[in-house]
Amino acid sequence: MKRLAARTVVLWLLTTPFLILGPASAEPPKRADTPAAGAGVLARADDLEIRKVVVTVEEAWNAHDMGAFGKLLRADAEWVNIVGMHWRGRDAVVAAHAAFHETMFKNHRVKTDSIETRPLGRDSAIAVVTTTNDAFTTPAGQVMPKAQNRQTYVLAKGPEGWRIAHAQNVVVNPEAERHDPTKPRRE
Repeated sequence: MKRLAARTVVLWLLTTPFLILGPASAEPPKRADTPAAGAGVLARADDLEIRKVVVTVEEAWNAHDMGAFGKLLRADAEWVNIVGMHWRGRDAVVAAHAAFHETMFKNHRVKTDSIETRPLGRDSAIAVVTTTNDAFTTPAGQVMPKAQNRQTYVLAKGPEGWRIAHAQNVVVNPEAERHDPTKPRRE
């Protein structure tokens, strides 16, 4: 029993601010105002397909359909969640997400607020996605409030189209964001 309780606490600590993705919203997510300096611009068709991948991640998350989620990943995908868990390979990424969707995220939904895209090369790109995430309760019973997350996806274009090759996420800290030295100061 002690071992199970300790395992639950470790699972909770490692996943509390876990990667939160979610369903398509009624309004399409807004586009970034300006690309990063020297970033280049994706071809319109590629940009649209990448955005479709992101929206489909959201739909799969909100439907708790990890099979559909897995189809958006390359076989060699890697995923680093908010607390540093590092999953290698589509099967591991899907298994980890499925485990959490059977527990603390079983009733959880998210909404994509914005998607910023830019090319890395001819067949690779980055998408930075900001989401609003519903509150949820951890296995230890702690209620995590509604919050924003920011995911970074590295996508690669292959025979099946654009797929996620790597992902990582963070919880947006509103207080820290107010002091971002690259943004105009808001009082």
